[in-house]
Amino acid sequence: MRKLLAISTFVFTVIFSSTSSAEWTQVAENVNGIYYVDFGRIRKQGDYIKFWELVDLLGPDKDGDLSYKIYQQGDCKLFRYKYLSSTSFKQPKGGGYGTEYNQPDEGWRYPSPYSINEIVLKSVCDYVN
Repeated sequence: MRKLLAISTFVFTVIFSSTSSAEWTQVAENVNGIYYVDFGRIRKQGDYIKFWELVDLLGPDKDGDLSYKIYQQGDCKLFRYKYLSSTSFKQPKGGGYGTEYNQPDEGWRYPSPYSINEIVLKSVCDYVN
């Protein structure tokens, strides 16, 4: 029984530790938080790319959320992006249960110069090119 418990604990630890932190790479940081991209899950679809961003806030926002995972579509040729879906979390690094929002942007967003969005999109476009 102890052996089974030890094996189960080991398997649980390996599975959940690798999915929670191993794939996220920090690409930016500011006074609001730390921004990560999962480069292993970037997908090219025609002229576009789709990717995941994790925003880890330094303090809770007005809704008490501490992190977000945002699924985005990027256009590296015209350097623009749109949000496809997002999930907010009450714990850091996307921990705990999330509240999902599936209202994709209708139009494209263009990142402001020197903004976090510009840094994130540039890092993703550089990776695929």
